[in-house]
Amino acid sequence: MKKAIILTYYWPPGSGPGVQRWLKFCKYLPEFDWQPTVITVKNGSYPYTDETLIRDVPASLDVIKTETFEPFALYNLLRGKKGKSVEVGMGNLKGNKGLFAKIANYIRANYFIPDARVGWNKYALIAAERAIKKSRPDVIITTGPPHSTHLIGKKLKEIYGIPWLADFRDPWTTIYYNEFLNRTKSSTERDKNLETSVLKECDLAMVASPGLAKEFETRAENLVFIPNGYDENDFKNQITQKADKKIRLSYIGNFKANQNNPTLWKAVAECINEIADATNFILCITGNVHAQVKEDITNAGIDAHVEYSPFVDHQKAVSLMQESDALLLTIPQSPGSELILTGKIFEYLATERPILSIGPTKGNAASILTDMGHEPMLDRDDLAGMKNSISSIIQTAINTQALQKVGNGKYEIYSRKGLSKQLADTLNSLPNG
Repeated sequence: MKKAIILTYYWPPGSGPGVQRWLKFCKYLPEFDWQPTVITVKNGSYPYTDETLIRDVPASLDVIKTETFEPFALYNLLRGKKGKSVEVGMGNLKGNKGLFAKIANYIRANYFIPDARVGWNKYALIAAERAIKKSRPDVIITTGPPHSTHLIGKKLKEIYGIPWLADFRDPWTTIYYNEFLNRTKSSTERDKNLETSVLKECDLAMVASPGLAKEFETRAENLVFIPNGYDENDFKNQITQKADKKIRLSYIGNFKANQNNPTLWKAVAECINEIADATNFILCITGNVHAQVKEDITNAGIDAHVEYSPFVDHQKAVSLMQESDALLLTIPQSPGSELILTGKIFEYLATERPILSIGPTKGNAASILTDMGHEPMLDRDDLAGMKNSISSIIQTAINTQALQKVGNGKYEIYSRKGLSKQLADTLNSLPNG
């Protein structure tokens, strides 16, 4: 069996798509003759945790956890907060005008390049070298964000000449929150140079979306697209019957400011007012919700038909998706939004529920939904289209009193097991170190 060392900052009990991508690969790779070893951080700075994901860590998997040095406790102190947890991508930078916040922003932007988790690298490098000397692997894999992790792979290749795969789950220099960083010109250039050096020196760049493939194609000699997906084991107990008469349109995940859409809230309000039997309609949002989103929902007059729930573990999230009459997908509004392919979409598809999707109508996500036999993506300003979709969801639920099954069934190409085989085949094609 061939061996791979995987360096990933995000690992259970951390939660989110970044954790699940490599957790699931590690779960299924041994079935295709690849034995991974994971090097990760002990007590990392995670936006959210989900202890239930630990159940998916294979008993045979060697997980090496290291110390780290991170500035988040100091960073939060400057912001007037306690602890070292931080929002995904430092997304809280936008609109923060306080003096300490500005100082913290400047320090983070210019003294921690490419990111504020670069302090983990020296610890991870030591652990990786020990693992290599104990049993030389056939490949080194690094995954980002944090993209500082790729610098470990770059160093290991320089020293040992082992083939190196760099996995990009999200953009590096073009990530949306970089526009909020108070970064100098020299810092911006340094970050871009690091990104380019990783793309040019890795034996293979792997990306989680076609948009990233397009962005990197002129700088990476070898490039492969392997998306996120869904784990069929998470969906083995399909829910087919409604538990009550409520009509649920559900959004599962954090609802950020750049997903806010007053047109959508207006569409919901008008449908509720115009459809006589819409009293049982509920918009269910599970996860953290930006204050501006809640304010606009209140202004639309639909509070009585909105149900907020806090963050839940992954298995509960899957159950909530399956119990819904339909699911809401909103692509963040940012430069390059047509290239965004959220991990959420694949689990949405696996539920086989109708999806009300809003975003770029010619984007990556829109193409997948169409290919899977779902209704087309709606533009953010398409009030009539949103009303038609919401009305159809409500009327169908009233008429059938049953959960609907939609799509053409082709979503199975995004199963985690199948994607792991694709990864194994890709690794087999790499040159020997």
